[in-house]
Amino acid sequence: MRAIRFETSGTAHVVDIPRPTPGPGEVLVAVTSTGVCGSDLAALRGTHPFRIPPLISGHEAGGRVAEVGPDVDGVTVGDRVVIDPQRPCGACERCRGGRYHLCADKQMLGIAEWDGSFAEHVVVPAYTLVAAPDDVDDAHLALAEPIAVAAHAVAQLGARPHDRALVLGGGTIGALITQVLRDAGATEVDVVEPREHVHPLLRSLGATGVHTPDAALETGSYDAVFIAAGVPALVDRAFETVAPGGAIVQVAVFNQPVPVPVGQVQVREIALLGTAMYTKDDFRTALEVLRRHPDLADALVTRTTSLEEGAAITTAMAADGPGDIVKLVMVP
Repeated sequence: MRAIRFETSGTAHVVDIPRPTPGPGEVLVAVTSTGVCGSDLAALRGTHPFRIPPLISGHEAGGRVAEVGPDVDGVTVGDRVVIDPQRPCGACERCRGGRYHLCADKQMLGIAEWDGSFAEHVVVPAYTLVAAPDDVDDAHLALAEPIAVAAHAVAQLGARPHDRALVLGGGTIGALITQVLRDAGATEVDVVEPREHVHPLLRSLGATGVHTPDAALETGSYDAVFIAAGVPALVDRAFETVAPGGAIVQVAVFNQPVPVPVGQVQVREIALLGTAMYTKDDFRTALEVLRRHPDLADALVTRTTSLEEGAAITTAMAADGPGDIVKLVMVP
């Protein structure tokens, strides 16, 4: 079968590898769409902590069940599914308590030990599958994973107020957080994003205000602030703009220590919340978002292409940045 291999040279290209066979408890999924994200680009650049080339990358994926291995119940060839790309240990306290996404020994799809979804087929444990509704297009199923990231981030607020929210960073995840917040009842969602060509997209997803980084924002006025770009200076801006008693949700990954004004956390009763990955419930929310907003995928996806062209585009994005591409999806 065809698959994209990331090489240590920083290039991605299509190779022909044997089609995998599902073992006990596993299924083979024929990939109908798979998305490229920042972690894939970091892997190709050689800067990702655990996606280390050479490997078959990819973890945003949906498709149809092509083969069912032994000891699998409730899954039928032809089922339309999305993949929760986490393989936890299943035995630790967090796994037993339903918080498998926090398992310290968890593996992610798209590492050297577990070939990813940049391929015609991928083998995954049956428990990773989430049934896809019939009214979500095959080519849009790859978006369930990034929407699940956004859904989990918003869910971290719990019952805290979020009527007026600020999203710092309007990339793929920031844009999707905007949509999820609006679906969750937020009446005002401001987004700060430097790339002005992305501003119309953010408005189409429900942003009530879109600003460049130099814009003046009302101090201490937002119920919830989401840090959705890996820029350390955004921590200071989050604390400047969050209201007393409000919440800051750290979504982006920082690769360096970042000072936090703990005095403000205490005096202003600011909740500083982390968010990591997602659970099956978040994937179900994501699929409902896709079902409710059939135009979302077309608005967000800049390019839909083949594995061959996608390999060349991914190589260029890793070397030179994403340019005007917001989301790249490949259809094997």
